[in-house]
Amino acid sequence: MDRHRLGVIVPYRRRETQLKVFLDYMSNYLISRNIEHKIIIVDQDDAKQFNRGTLLNIGFNYALKARCDYVVFHDIDMLPVDVDYSYSDKPLHLATNFVLENNEKKRDTFQEYFGGVTLFSVKDFEKINGYSNKYWGWGFEDTDLLLRCKVNKIDLDTFKIRNIGRKGKALKFNGIDSYVECNNVINLNNNATFFINFYPEEKPLDHTKPTDEFTVFSIPGWDFAICYNSFSRYNFCAFDTEHNSYFINSEIKPRYKTTIAVVLDKNENTIKLYQDGIFVDKTEKFKRLHFYRKEPKFYLGAGKPGRETIPNHFKGTISTFAYFDDVLSDEEILEISTNETKSLMKPFGNYKSNNSLKTYFDANVIDYYTLLDITNSGLEGKIVNCEIVDEEYSEFTEVKIPHRRQCTFRLLKHEENGFLGNGWKDQSTRWNQLRFQNEVFHNYELIKNDGLSTLEFIEHSKFHHSNKIMHINVGI
Repeated sequence: MDRHRLGVIVPYRRRETQLKVFLDYMSNYLISRNIEHKIIIVDQDDAKQFNRGTLLNIGFNYALKARCDYVVFHDIDMLPVDVDYSYSDKPLHLATNFVLENNEKKRDTFQEYFGGVTLFSVKDFEKINGYSNKYWGWGFEDTDLLLRCKVNKIDLDTFKIRNIGRKGKALKFNGIDSYVECNNVINLNNNATFFINFYPEEKPLDHTKPTDEFTVFSIPGWDFAICYNSFSRYNFCAFDTEHNSYFINSEIKPRYKTTIAVVLDKNENTIKLYQDGIFVDKTEKFKRLHFYRKEPKFYLGAGKPGRETIPNHFKGTISTFAYFDDVLSDEEILEISTNETKSLMKPFGNYKSNNSLKTYFDANVIDYYTLLDITNSGLEGKIVNCEIVDEEYSEFTEVKIPHRRQCTFRLLKHEENGFLGNGWKDQSTRWNQLRFQNEVFHNYELIKNDGLSTLEFIEHSKFHHSNKIMHINVGI
């Protein structure tokens, strides 16, 4: 017989309807599966912004008093459908699969996602000093939690993502003042396909901006651009003549060597985005794009150098860039995206559009610090402050991620809090991101001095719904 005792810790504020549904459902679910448990609702007063991490730390303290030897940190809008809450001697992420209510938006999940429903032994949670108490508003307390596990050598899983693209020389951009400048020969009044192979590196975020875009290719002005951004997404954006934006974001992904293809289809008046040869999404139909032909230059490695507010310099390496004056098929895009050795000057496999190739830069073809167009068009890329490097990378980029137990939850309808449209919904999320990326990630002492060991709160009241359900109202 399993003699473990589970503490179910739920951070809460002003969701009365969901609270009633959750308590009735959750208690019956655990009893039906013979899980010995204590449900602990930690209810924050209205004095400050919501702080999920601190509430979970508070709940953990009460779980210890209730003699629980493992805990699950549980959002109130996730009801178990098929969930195994049994004990584990290593941390587990349980929020893996979802059944949506009517009109409920699909939740963003990704390999490093560690939120929603997370199970820990008491021993491991104490070892990492719990959650941070420093993230106010929405987001990044679970990102910080995963880092705490890495720093304290907690048992984690490994995700491998294949590095895509040809090997050889590359241009290395410093993220400050590196770029390649080219005469703008691109005609967006016709069909077009753009292809670029690059590897982003970590770059500090700019606290003066609401977001960060690290541009690998741009026709500036109202930028027609391919970027890696501070949402850990690979991104395309363009504007029409009325300056309405059309953007596509990949799913959240780590930094790795990747290929992006953008296809402008003038017959459909849409733009498609592909990553590593796989279709990501397409824009809504537009009437007429911004007049990008008036821009005298296009750039690799920057949005526009010298622009005072958003030069959007890229840090990392770029290997190849190609521009076609036609729509490449899905099969062709997959062929050239996974190619590691062949030149685009000649057809191979499913690739047949070499005659539509108008501009082709390859870092293997540099003469006197000038990037030469292999198509012999006479176009040159003026290289500014870039290193020419022999690019070395492993077959895979390895990322430490939570172990997962495949479970299914029904999602109750809730207000969207995080990434909305093409930015953060709330300014507090940006401050949380800046704290994590620019400070905590580079100074692990901030983890040691923030968490269970520094927890402070006031218990306003405590009552029991039943012998298995405790409700605590706190100030922090």
